[in-house]
Amino acid sequence: MKLIYILAAVLIFGVLVAVHELGHFLAAKLCGVRVNEFSIGMGPTVWKRKRGETQYSLRVLPIGGFCAMEGEDDDSADPRAFGRAVWWKKTIILCAGASMNFLTGLLILVILF
Repeated sequence: MKLIYILAAVLIFGVLVAVHELGHFLAAKLCGVRVNEFSIGMGPTVWKRKRGETQYSLRVLPIGGFCAMEGEDDDSADPRAFGRAVWWKKTIILCAGASMNFLTGLLILVILF
């Protein structure tokens, strides 16, 4: 029985991470920042598909995820790099993950009540 609770917790955590990263992804796309990869999970890749400039992937361990934007970790000459975006676009992109988690919680409360 405890295994069911552990699996449910991992699944719920995975969904919350996916929603969080989706917030960063959508905001980056709307702000014109290049997204190189959007991934759910960590570790080795189980499935991947490239559409346009973005690679979408699903990984083995459902304990995280990421939205890899161009120029996020290092300097990039790409004019659409995260590091070259104006400050307010960076702020929107960075706050979008937490905002999506907040909206998800609000939606759950509305559904429950």
